Amino acid sequence: MHRLYQESNPYLEEMLITNDRQHRLWVALYGNPQGLPVICLHGGPGAGTSPLMHRFFDPETYHILCFDQRGCGQSTPSGSLKGNTTEKLLNDIDQLRVHYGFARYALFGGSWGATLALLYAYREPDHCLGIVLRGVFLNTSHNLEWLYGDGASRMFPAAWADFTAPINHNRASINDVLSAYALLLHSDDEFTRLQAARAWNLWEYRLSVSDSQATQSRKIRPSHELSNAQIEHHYLSQDCFIDSAVLDRPNAELDTIPMYLLHGANDYVCPLTNAKRLKELFPQVKLEIIEGASHCVFSPRMAEGLCCATRELAGLYGH
Repeated sequence: MHRLYQESNPYLEEMLITNDRQHRLWVALYGNPQGLPVICLHGGPGAGTSPLMHRFFDPETYHILCFDQRGCGQSTPSGSLKGNTTEKLLNDIDQLRVHYGFARYALFGGSWGATLALLYAYREPDHCLGIVLRGVFLNTSHNLEWLYGDGASRMFPAAWADFTAPINHNRASINDVLSAYALLLHSDDEFTRLQAARAWNLWEYRLSVSDSQATQSRKIRPSHELSNAQIEHHYLSQDCFIDSAVLDRPNAELDTIPMYLLHGANDYVCPLTNAKRLKELFPQVKLEIIEGASHCVFSPRMAEGLCCATRELAGLYGH
């Protein structure tokens, strides 16, 4: 893996109660409090913040805010679906921005985090200094059909067979898949829930690394594995609570904001057509298609490209 910026400890780490008082968000601040503010948005939905997230930024240049979205990672209640919608997540970002004094800021996100970054930039374009995106997910019927219908399943038949084994229906439609997994992920039987969560998460992981036989090397607590799957299913089964047309039309207010988009040529979670569509909507986007890279953020060229993008963005503002 490309050598990221040096590891550091957060200078502030705390739990913040959301304005609706339904969740407590884990928040960590890194880097230089006088530096260029950046809000980091993790993927999923449901995945939680990677402990390496802050290392895509020069800590002397950036003031880095990382947090776990509702129900994710170290936020509590873990896995809670109560009040867990896209609109609520956007409200939380706004609360964090105000609470920590980020008057103007950059946004950084990959996959679902890229979706949130775009949606928040649409909402607050005057406050946004720039956007760095990776492997963008667009909430379109094409993207969802690719993931859970007649798309990636044909490229990765062995992985798809493992994914559909718990629901006993290899050629299920997207609605069949989501409905069947809803029953399993919320079963009264704990073993059934955990088995379904592992199968759900493994399918996406194998797509993200482009390997039908891959197994996750890092240890994940069963409770986090379940919360990840339940939250992601909750969002995807309800079209992520987003009108798909929102991310499919130009926005003149974003045309002057520096935007960087890196997308793996071998990204089988978020098709390359997503990146090309975003480039059509926003011609000013600096699009880099990373040859040989998958959806995984830590492939060497992807990690290097993201560090270059954050360095270039900081340079635009004299940092």
